[in-house]
Amino acid sequence: MFILCFAAALLPTSQKKTLSKSDLEFLFKPAFENFRSVDSTNLNLCCDYGRVRYGDDQYYEGLKGIFLYGGDARKGVIDLLGQKENASIKSRRSSGFYDISIYEELVGTNLFVSKNSQAISRDGSFERYNPEFINWVVENVISDSEFSISGISAQYVYRHYSRFFHLLTESYLYLQKSGTYDEQAEYYITDVEKNGQDGLDVLFGTYHYALSDYELPSGSPIPSPFEAHMAFGFWLRRNLDGTHDEIYAGLSKVMKRFDKKWFKSVKAKYEQ
Repeated sequence: MFILCFAAALLPTSQKKTLSKSDLEFLFKPAFENFRSVDSTNLNLCCDYGRVRYGDDQYYEGLKGIFLYGGDARKGVIDLLGQKENASIKSRRSSGFYDISIYEELVGTNLFVSKNSQAISRDGSFERYNPEFINWVVENVISDSEFSISGISAQYVYRHYSRFFHLLTESYLYLQKSGTYDEQAEYYITDVEKNGQDGLDVLFGTYHYALSDYELPSGSPIPSPFEAHMAFGFWLRRNLDGTHDEIYAGLSKVMKRFDKKWFKSVKAKYEQ
């Protein structure tokens, strides 16, 4: 489902195992538990909105919010690895804030081509994703919409992360529609790495107002919001590291399972 970032150590692809339904339950339980209702007097209320409750029941942060700041994804991986016989001791301990080695242990390969197991680059440049890692996640971690834990369905949880997925989807379609996706990626990386400009400033000036319907709510403080220009930056970097096709394939799989009607309409918008 919403987890597009699990990684691992040194097993060849042929030895990797697929995840069972029981494995997915271990993986997603900490996140799904956030949506369990705390209102015992309302028998018609299935679930609450947990940590995504920012005034209109939507999640407004990005990938780091899921995999680093929130803690639910990390806990799910630790719980899953901890119940496997071959799990290493380090899997069962909380790792450092930027440490992604537990995700790498789950998948069986490195997240980054550089084999850096920190979610921050060593030299300040952006890290290039490993396509093998992405493909494993797409094949193993995206549940069906009817998947549920203790009565809380994946479809229900998705609704509260829909802005995140809509923004990633539409920003990619926008770049593809432009016909200059490759050129825009080169302009971006030239401004940042050769001309010394701040990446977010470059992105804000070009893309912040490119899309509508993704504004942040004025009444709710959001510590690290995921805004339109950041989504464009994600896809420009994926163009440069060559993983945009793999990631969009995974994103399309999510949208077809959880938001087919919206996905069809937004694709039609950019096919005109």
